[in-house]
Amino acid sequence: MSSEPSVPGTARAWGWVAHLRAGGTTPWDAWTGDGVPTARVLPGAQQLELLRRLNLAGRAPDGLADRVLTAAAPGRGKPDLALVGAGRSPYGPQPVDPSLLPPDELIRVATSVLAEDLVALGVSTPPRRLHRIWHRRHRLAGDPIEVAGVRDHLASRGRPPGGPGAPVLVLGGPLDQMLADVWTRRCFERGSFGWLEWLRFWQQRDELPPRIDLAAVADRHRAQSPDVHVVLDRSQLPDLLAVRRLPPPVRQGSDAAELARRIATVVGLLVPPDERAALMTHTLLPRMPATTTPPVALPAEHRAWVQAAAERMARQLSRAGYAVVGDPRAVVPTQSVAPLETAGSPGAASGQQVLDLAVAMLVDDTWKGQG
Repeated sequence: MSSEPSVPGTARAWGWVAHLRAGGTTPWDAWTGDGVPTARVLPGAQQLELLRRLNLAGRAPDGLADRVLTAAAPGRGKPDLALVGAGRSPYGPQPVDPSLLPPDELIRVATSVLAEDLVALGVSTPPRRLHRIWHRRHRLAGDPIEVAGVRDHLASRGRPPGGPGAPVLVLGGPLDQMLADVWTRRCFERGSFGWLEWLRFWQQRDELPPRIDLAAVADRHRAQSPDVHVVLDRSQLPDLLAVRRLPPPVRQGSDAAELARRIATVVGLLVPPDERAALMTHTLLPRMPATTTPPVALPAEHRAWVQAAAERMARQLSRAGYAVVGDPRAVVPTQSVAPLETAGSPGAASGQQVLDLAVAMLVDDTWKGQG
């Protein structure tokens, strides 16, 4: 909250608050009407501008305006900011024109509301499936998005993963894709650093995330099962699992992953860690609206490191006697230009794309009933 009703200039601000509550879309710098205070303090500029954007996007659900105007703005950023021209405190940040706020400031407020929605939905319970007694047992490891897609497909047909001693299939692919999959999956589990910060963390250590260090994954499982295969040719996976076909993996756009990452941060303040992981994976992930934004892609600054790490992994898989289905060099990236890396883009969604998705989810809350 930002300024007291008694400060000169706040009558205009309270008029704008009433206008936005009624579904108005006039920007602050074009607003001229006055109003009377309806609360002890004015809402912050971030909250007011987000509500205006919601009104522009469509009719907001009942009660959403009140929730937005009273929402906190968690995370790294500025406290609630005053409207320029509506009074000024001698302390703290300077008042602002809300239309000039960067998307990140509005996303902080939006994720606060979306996190509350997610916690209110609770952890979704997967439907119970009849388990087939006679089926080829299996355990899956490796690329988390590939693993999740195959596991869910088989479980829906009564074929959950087997227990200790069952054959292990370590699923992999080009290293740049596996890195993107690990980061995206983390965003929908317990949160993460941002995409670029996360990549820098692993590059500085010159290590790979444990789930996609395929040789190390195979070694860990060979201690428990004599039958471990590293699968790099997905076309052979149905035969290995004794199924006719497998659906392609579902990869979330970089805007969805980034929004989920930020929601996870707020959810972590509201529930215990185990519940947060369940809410993100079982409740939010199946309900996240599809977008046309591609998944994250590898920026140019990390290509040399990823290329060297992939070449090293290919040599390990070739020389150490692992049972590899496919060509070990399939882990080496072949794509020379990242799909999102154009005009200086870092291979991730822009703040505006993330804000657009957050606004869409707040205005159209039918996602809450899906899954």
